[in-house]
Amino acid sequence: MPKYHRICHRVVAASMAALCWLVPGTGWTRTVEITPYSIANVWPAAVRFLRVDRGFPVREKDEAAGYVLFDHTDGPKPCKGSLELIRATDHDGRDATRIVITIPDLPRRYEQMLIDKFVAKLRDDQGPPAPPPQRKPEPQPQPDAAPPQPNQPPPANPVQ
Repeated sequence: MPKYHRICHRVVAASMAALCWLVPGTGWTRTVEITPYSIANVWPAAVRFLRVDRGFPVREKDEAAGYVLFDHTDGPKPCKGSLELIRATDHDGRDATRIVITIPDLPRRYEQMLIDKFVAKLRDDQGPPAPPPQRKPEPQPQPDAAPPQPNQPPPANPVQ
């Protein structure tokens, strides 16, 4: 193969790689929500939400790994989707669950709609989240100077 063709092939390959890297695909996004309920309470509710409330066929689930693979059947054709549950702590210090829904073949708004409906269902089923744990007051810094010694006479005034 002539040198010119090898250079052209390399330029085309590099251009395609750069294009694939710069243009994100629809399947590269994930919709995430943190809910202030423990994963032990969220797992059964997630499976029930997908299987019973939404009527989606569940293809595979693993509680220990925290994922559910399902078929999103609300559109004209079924799309594969996944729901992940990750143990987390919310900004108030409570046990929480990070919920991640991914449906690569659909726009992100479908993922967000599912998460919004699931979080609303959690609030209805579980009630308000537990109050955040009480925070311990931060210790006050100790002054660098030594405290005054008791029973010392005041310094003598100079005679004027």
